[in-house]
Order: sequence, then C-alpha cells, then structure tokens
Amino acid sequence: MRAARVLLAFWAAAGAACGVIGASEALTDAQQVIADIKIAPADVKGAEQRPGELTISAAADHADRAYRVGEPIALSVQVNQAAYVAVLRVMPNGATTLLFPNRRQPSAEVPADVPLRLPEPGGPAITAADKPGAELFEFIASTRGNSWLFHRKPEPSADFAEFGTTTREVARDIFRSLRGAPGSSAAAHLVLRVAGD
Repeated sequence: MRAARVLLAFWAAAGAACGVIGASEALTDAQQVIADIKIAPADVKGAEQRPGELTISAAADHADRAYRVGEPIALSVQVNQAAYVAVLRVMPNGATTLLFPNRRQPSAEVPADVPLRLPEPGGPAITAADKPGAELFEFIASTRGNSWLFHRKPEPSADFAEFGTTTREVARDIFRSLRGAPGSSAAAHLVLRVAGD
C-alpha cells in the first residue's frame, strides 16, 4: 500500500512539473515513455532550483495549447545557461521527429536567456497533426554537447531527422547519453491538443 502511495505521489508531482493535460488529451503509451524522461526539473513556477542548475522552459504560440488539424504551430524554448538543445515531436503512434537541430539550423548550441523560435523565419512549417489527439513536444538541454541527440542529421532530402516509432529505445538512448553531473542537463515538455474541424 505504501508503495502505491509513493507511486501516486510521484505521478502527481511529475504531472505538476510538466504542465496540465486535460482529461481528454491523455498521452498514448508511446508518447508517455518520452514524457517520462526525467533528467532534471523543468523551469516551472514553484519548481525547486539549485544555484547554477541548468533549466529549460518552453511555450507554444497558443496559450491554451489547443490547435485545429493542420494549423501552424510556433514554439519557443529558452535555457538559463548556454547549452545544447534538442526538440522532439512525438505523435500518438510513437513516430518521433527531431525538430531541432535541423537542416536549416544544424547547430544545437543555444545562448543563455535568448529564446529559440521554431520554426525559424522562412523555415519549414510545423503543423498540427492531420487527425485529432495529443501531440507531445519534448525539450532537452545539456551544457555538454557530447550526446548523439545534438548531432543527429536528417536524411539528405529531409528537413528533420526521423527516429521511427521505437520510443522506449529512443528514451533509453537519450537518458544514457545525458548521464553525468547533476544540474548539467534538463528536460521539459508540452502537450498540445489537436481538434478536428
């Protein structure tokens, strides 16, 4: 019984630290695997932060995080220290795309306190899915650029790198590549709701 309470408290804390998901916008199991990557606390109001610890914050252009099928999406991400940043998009079926770095923005290095905008002006559009559901955007940062995540290149004819639908393997590889000193890496995520016409 005690273990069940601890697990329930963990899930409640994780939900509070990562934004609110409405009852009808639950993540699929494939998306939840990526959302559960716990590297360090996200920059969330009320979250405990140690001096010198890397934090990452992210936002979507719709404050309510609600979009229509096919509607353009604009994202911003900011770190409190110069860091390497990666932005993943995870669809309900687990299809995972590396939105940043990308073909037009190949360097994952982001300066401190300067918002990174996606898409960049003139860059390839990011649009809501072609069917209703939840879309997950995962934001990962590290002061060390040795993770494969910050150096992955798209195929020659593509704007973004595709990871396929094996989210458990992707999550495991990301976590392993970022292990190190506490405070040197951080992760946060946004869940967007996509509604039909």
